[in-house]
Order: sequence, then C-alpha cells, then structure tokens
Amino acid sequence: MKVHLIKDGEVGTDTFTEVIDILQAISGPIEFTCDSHNVINFEEDELLEKRVSNVKAFEKSHSVPLNYSTKSMNIIESKETRPLKKFEFPFSRKTTNWSTIFDKCNVYRKKNDIPDNEFVILLTEVSNSNNWFASLDEKMPYNGFIHTADWNHFIKCLDSFPIAYEVVALILQKHMFNDYNELRTSVHIDPIGCINDMCLEKKDIKLKMRTADICSECMFKIKGKFSFAEINQALNIMESLRVKMLFSQNFKQSVPLSKLVIDNRKRIFLPDFGNIEIKLRPLEKTLFFLYLRHPDGIGLSFLCDYKNELYDIYTSLSSIGDLHEMRNRIDEMVNITRNSAVEKISKIKAAFVKAIGDELAKSYYIQGGNGEVKKVELDRGLVGIN
Repeated sequence: MKVHLIKDGEVGTDTFTEVIDILQAISGPIEFTCDSHNVINFEEDELLEKRVSNVKAFEKSHSVPLNYSTKSMNIIESKETRPLKKFEFPFSRKTTNWSTIFDKCNVYRKKNDIPDNEFVILLTEVSNSNNWFASLDEKMPYNGFIHTADWNHFIKCLDSFPIAYEVVALILQKHMFNDYNELRTSVHIDPIGCINDMCLEKKDIKLKMRTADICSECMFKIKGKFSFAEINQALNIMESLRVKMLFSQNFKQSVPLSKLVIDNRKRIFLPDFGNIEIKLRPLEKTLFFLYLRHPDGIGLSFLCDYKNELYDIYTSLSSIGDLHEMRNRIDEMVNITRNSAVEKISKIKAAFVKAIGDELAKSYYIQGGNGEVKKVELDRGLVGIN
C-alpha cells in the first residue's frame, strides 16, 4: 500500500518533514512518500473569508467528526513546544470547501498517474467549511486531507504528532468501513481507548492517545481488508506516538526503556517503542556499535586504539566500495585533529532524538562532556543482537 503525502504552500517544511520521519521510522508494507516540491496552491476564487465570532464557534465542528472533534483537543502539555496560541475574537481567516480540497487531490492524482488504490492525503493550513481536522472523500475515499493549523490552540505538543496520528487514522478508517456513511455512524460515543472514539470531552482524547489502540470490534471490521503486517505497522506507528505523547504529558514514570535490538541485517530497532527503527549511515552505525561493545566508554582521543575494531565493524556493515577507501574513512574518523567522530556522534544523537524525543533518547545515544570519556548509558541487558 502506498500513501502519497502532499502539502499546500503554507504548511511548514519542518512540520511536513517531521510527519514523514514519524511515519517512515516504522518499517512495513505501508509505504509513505512525500512530495514537498510540488506544492498545492489555492486560487483566490477558491477561498472564502470566514468570520469567527467566538471561541465556541472556533472549537465546534459543524457535523459529526470522523475521528475526533476540535473541541476535544485541549490536551497534552510539553516543554518542547511554544505556549498555547491565543486568539482574539472575532477574527477572519481563509476557508475553502471540502470539494475544493478533494479536487486538489484528484488533480495531483491524475497529473502523477497515481492508481485509484493508493492514498493521496493533502496537508493544508487552509481551514475548511465544516471545521474538521481531517476527512476522507466520500466519492473517492483514497483521497483525504488533514488541517494542519490550529493544533497549537488546543495542545502544546509538536504539531507533527497529531497530524501523523491523523494520517494513520484515515488509512485505517478507509479499510475498516464499507462506505462513508458507515464510517460516520460507527464512531464510539462513549470512549473506550480506540482510534474510533468520538471524544466529545477533552479528557477522552487522553485515553485514546495513551492507549493508541484499536478495539476488538473495530479490529474485526478490518479483518480481511488489511494484512497483519499492515495492521502491525499502523499500530507500531501509533505506539511510537503514544510514547512521545506520554513524555509530552510528563508521564515519564509510565514509560520504561525499550530494548535495543540489532537484527541480522544490522538494523537498529526499539521493539518496545512500536518497533521504531533508528536509521544511521554505515560510519555512524560503526561508531555506535563500537560504543555498545564498550560500556565503560572511550575517550575521543583514544579512538585510534580501536582502529582495527572499527574497521572490522565497518566492513561487516558495508561491502560496497574500495577497501583502501574504507580504511581511510576509519582513519579520518579516529583522527583527533579532525571533527569526524564528533559530527557522527551528533548525528547519532539527532537520530534517536527525532525518533523518541530528547528525554528517552538520553539513554541510547553516545554522550559525555568535552575531554570526558564518552559512553552509551543503556543497560547492556537491554541490548539484543540477532
């Protein structure tokens, strides 16, 4: 299954990239692709100037939502993000009709020869006439949109978290229900911790985000329409978001560390965090594996003493390239007069932080002050090598 994510010109590149990174971090048969260069634009005659008179009108959907309503989103506090956005009422903003949004999806689909059984999901800052955060197209349910603005009025987490969650929700809902009407009428009025909870009360969304689950009734609906591997990938993405949400809500005590597993292809996974993959380049992975082998740590000035071990690790990871050139790369990395090792340590840290957030990542990446021995703090009992 392929999911094409596109955006309008107002959606920030950083947010768009973060959403893609979250979705692509979990391996599986659902392929998430992005097109950040082919930006979707709305013409002036496609937009209406809509006056929002008060907070009640701002927070209310105009019809029953697919998954959760705007009024349910007063959740999740985070130290990582800006304060909640405050609006002064009344104000005006650009709005468009659903038909216009879905026309954009269809034009993109036709222009790029995208098959009818592949998703096209438009991330847009433009508000919509029904004031929903997300929806599928009734006529072409492989088209969808997610409204990326206004999240910060309701929640203080990174915008990419709920947006990525909505992407997964739309994909699952397309396959759970036989038609659009069934989808709209099958949400759970009373919250049970399922992706299809209606969440009329703001506290209810906490249950949904903290469970990141699909109830047995809804799981039965998807049986035979979604492969086990696809369901597993979707659940793992939601689980990775659940972990990040818990940290955003300062429920750190509720999140034990995950094992770190290195499979037979030398890929790095965190199985207890939704089996998220930590993607590193061969030289970065080489340095990381060296530090995993040495729990007491290694000072950067002593890396040259481990040159042969680094070379053995590197050649086991990368069989492509000239052996002399590969040895030169290791020589450069251990050269204390170069910045190569420091740069790779920084990239290793960035990969873990991007995947699981700063607090959790501290146990996994290489750290240590200037002139100090650097090490990976993770208990080696949590490290598994297949």
